[in-house]
Amino acid sequence: MSLIDRPSQMTVFDALYSIAAKDGRDEALFGSSFDIARGAYERTLIGEGYPAAYIEFPLLGSPGFDLLSVHNDLQPGSRFALGAGFGYQAMFDWFADVCGTGANASCGIEVDTSIGETERAGVYLQYRKRSDLIEPFLGSIGEKARTESFLAVDNRMPEGWPPAYVGLFPGRAGTPLRIGGYMGHAMQKACAADPAHLAAQFDQIGFSAYDDEMLSKCSMFMSLAPSIDFQFDIMADGSLDDVFGLSLSFNETKAREARACMESGYGARICSTLQEWGLADERWKIIAGAAYARHVPFGQEDGSQGRFALCCLFNYAKVKFVGAVAQPAKFYLRMAAGEVGV
Repeated sequence: MSLIDRPSQMTVFDALYSIAAKDGRDEALFGSSFDIARGAYERTLIGEGYPAAYIEFPLLGSPGFDLLSVHNDLQPGSRFALGAGFGYQAMFDWFADVCGTGANASCGIEVDTSIGETERAGVYLQYRKRSDLIEPFLGSIGEKARTESFLAVDNRMPEGWPPAYVGLFPGRAGTPLRIGGYMGHAMQKACAADPAHLAAQFDQIGFSAYDDEMLSKCSMFMSLAPSIDFQFDIMADGSLDDVFGLSLSFNETKAREARACMESGYGARICSTLQEWGLADERWKIIAGAAYARHVPFGQEDGSQGRFALCCLFNYAKVKFVGAVAQPAKFYLRMAAGEVGV
């Protein structure tokens, strides 16, 4: 393909989904969510880039998936098409200005497509170490007043629990404000070795909705996963909800390693443990075929050759604890594309 014939954003989304969904994975993993998700993804498009699409599907119960569309870069002046954007134009105006400063941030829209949601969407900002972005981000979505309660929790996080992203879900009960991040490896190792150490961390954070069984499960998962993401929900009154999200990262797995990971590697150990504990059934055994990565050459206007990357990669398996009780697990795939250097 030539540069002027580069694929459209929707063509890329359709192609990557078709790869992930073939060989019966659509029916077994994704159910009937695609048409709604496709329309939702199209409404998240702004600018010329290819936002990554994260699809979240259950490992137990009825198949289906929710969608998170994440932009890593945006030019000032970019506008949503009429009827698109879920009302978040102001947020992306702000984000485009942030991109111009060289901040390593990402901004996205999340839609609960598995339940047929088409009108309301959550938002997401990965700010990494730039906590100065939190207040203007919340201000851009009309929630500046919640900055103080977010930063209060941020300030209680122990060493080894560095917050890195914030999310807001207007369509969910209590309008939870999510705080999440990536656990340090030393902290993960310490919590995996001793559930009491994890309990002490929860106490410092101000999270009390745990018991011995939950601590034991979390420690076991931390011993199995290469790395860990964590999530807490801050309610409108500033209190922490009784929800803890534990995400078991698969980010170290390349597409060519996916089958081995899920047949005999850490992916198999994680998912078989989920199944043993009644948090998943056997559908996880067909996920490996969804992994994909290719570079497609194209000719640029100056006559040189460029490359266009297409990939569908494992992101993580997630267990949510509500009132200390583990809920059915979910799995995340990351579908992404874009031009890369030679």
